[in-house]
Parts: sequence; structure tokens; C-alpha cells
Amino acid sequence: MNKTDNINKLVTYLFIIGLALGLIFVYFAQERLYSKMSSGSISLGPERYFRSLSVIFIFISVLISIFQSRKKYLPKFFIAYLLILGYITINYLFTGPGLDDITGLMDTKGIGPWICLGLIFVGFDDKRYEIFKKFLLVAVLVISAYVIYSLVVYGIGLYRGQSLAKYRVYATNLVWISPFVFLILKDNKKLRFIRIFAIIIGISTALVTLTRSFLLIFLMVIIFDFIHTKKKTFYAIGGVLVGILFIYVLLNSEALSTSLELLQQRGTNDTRSNQLNAFLSQINVYDLIVGTGFDSTWDFNGRQYPYLDNQWLLLLWWAGLIPAMMYFYLTAVIPFKLFIKKGQDYETRVESFVLVIWTLACAGVSIYSTMSVDFYFFIICVIQGRLLYKYSKRSEYR
Repeated sequence: MNKTDNINKLVTYLFIIGLALGLIFVYFAQERLYSKMSSGSISLGPERYFRSLSVIFIFISVLISIFQSRKKYLPKFFIAYLLILGYITINYLFTGPGLDDITGLMDTKGIGPWICLGLIFVGFDDKRYEIFKKFLLVAVLVISAYVIYSLVVYGIGLYRGQSLAKYRVYATNLVWISPFVFLILKDNKKLRFIRIFAIIIGISTALVTLTRSFLLIFLMVIIFDFIHTKKKTFYAIGGVLVGILFIYVLLNSEALSTSLELLQQRGTNDTRSNQLNAFLSQINVYDLIVGTGFDSTWDFNGRQYPYLDNQWLLLLWWAGLIPAMMYFYLTAVIPFKLFIKKGQDYETRVESFVLVIWTLACAGVSIYSTMSVDFYFFIICVIQGRLLYKYSKRSEYR
């Protein structure tokens, strides 16, 4: 085994260990959210080491991969990534709480998530990517176990706030893992049960949290799956039967039927237009060019908000034009070009579809999803990196 193979093997170990620790921490992240929403406490105990070690392993695998993959990707992708990381690092150094503030460093507006974006340079190795896809099967089952345990012990809660407190982290991770597993296993008859289970647990968790945007994403996934099905008649019949069964369970399960009633009540409640209008009325061109920095806030109904349900606008506002443009180029432009290209192989179409959904989610189609050091963002970055690698290999794009 030569030196390159040894380095590849090391990166794979570091990468998978980092993901595994992140997956374990999903449970503690949900418990932390519950503690915050119920008692206001956000402190972490020894479980914080799962998070810390996960990020450390991811950081190391990223740093090694950047050097190892320099001939695997087009130079412009490295330039775009370094521009993002460079601008955000400068932004943080001048406006952030300091390098000794771990919470600030790992914040969405910190440096940590943008180092993790370097996972786009990890997925070039075929064997590693196959291991990654198998790992996602495990991830669905593990997070599903978290969800089922909480349902048995706590129920879904009497109102949406209680449901979010116990399931929001699970739902946010599943909405980015379940669709990929569901779609990528389409032709695998041996794992058909996991495929169906993945989409059902994802939809059920979105329903429990009454998250309309997540349910919309799952609807888009089912439509995509239907379009790529040859025997559409059998698919439609099977879909109707499964739908009837699902509705029967909803109507005859007190917990889920309560969720359905609350979801119907929220159906016509527009919670974002006013927010977006208020935000746009407070920004200026100069802010969009240079960014307003780490501690920037905007006023909404007399309260100061640091965040917004539109990650593209938010990134443009606090980080500036260059990072936002570069991230949009890597995350939206390249995947969309692959998505619309005719004659695309199915796996690439699924990967690009996931990134198209992520692009829409960042535009406000989904909430709770953003660039972070959370488990689901690692997954998105790896899938994105695989697309960038495929794009780099094709002569027509060089």
C-alpha cells in the first residue's frame, strides 16, 4: 500500500468517526433544545465532548483532503472555497467575540461551519463515498430510534412548542437524510424496506413538529421519485394504498391526529412575508457589499433578531457579497447545471436534486436549516462535493 492509499484510508477513518460522533450528538442536541425551551438552560455536560471531537475529526479530514484532492477538482472550486473562508475569517476577526470563544467560532456566523464546508473535497474517493452512503442508512435507523423512543416516553406534546422541543433536531436531520436514502435505494430490492421506512419516518416526524416546509420538501421528493419510475401505474396504485393506510393511522392515532388538526390550523398562517418585508426595509447596498458582521441584528416588531428565514439574504447581509456569491456558485449554480443536463445518470440526478432542494430551503422554503457544524450540514457538504468532483471530471466543463 503506497503513501496515497494510506492517506486516503486515514481520511476515511477520520471522516467516518467525525460523522459517527456527530450522529450520536444529534440526541444530545435535541435534549439541549428541550432544556433550553423548557427551562432556559443551554449548558452541556460531558456529552459536549461528542460534539467537540466530531468537529475536530471533521476539521482534520478537511485539512488533509484540501491538499490531497488538489488535482481532483477544478482550480476555481478551491479558489471559491478559499474566498469564502478567507472573507468570513476576516469578518469574524474584526466583528466576532474572539478566537477564544468556542461558541462564537462554531456559530453560523463563525469560522467553524465554513471550515466544515471543506467536506466538499472529501467525497472524490469512490470507496469512501460508498461507505458514506451505507453510513446514511445507519443514520436513518439511529435517528428513527431516537424519534420512536421519544414518542413512547414523551408523546408528541399538547401544542407545537412542546413538539418542537422534543423533535425539531430529529426532524431537521431527517429532512436531509431520509430523501437521499429513499431515492438512492430506488433500485435496491434487498433494502426496499429501509427505503420505505426512511420516507415514512421522515414525513411522520415533520408532521409531529407541524413543519409545513418539511412536508413540502417530502412532497417534492415523492414527485421526483414518481417521475423517475417506469411503472407509474403500479406506483400510483401503491401510493394510493400507502396514503390511505397513512391517513387511517393519522385519524385513528390520537397523537398524530392532533398534529394534523394543528397543521390545518397553521395552513393559512403566513409567518414569513411580514418578516421578510421588515428585514428588506432595513438593509442598504453598502451592508450587502461588505457585510454587517457577527453581532448584526435587525428590528422586527420591537425585538432585535440576528437571524432570518432566508439564508441567502442572511449570508449576503452579515458576510458580504463575495462569500455569498461564491457559496451560491458552489451550492446552487453547479448542482443546477448537472440537474438540468439531459442523459444524466440517476445517482447524479438524485445528488443534484438534493442540492436543488437545499438551495430552495436556504431561500426560505425550509426553516431550521442553515450552514452550521450540525450533522445534517456535513451530509449536505459531502453530497455537494461529490457533484463538484463529477463536474470536474467531465471534459465539457473544463
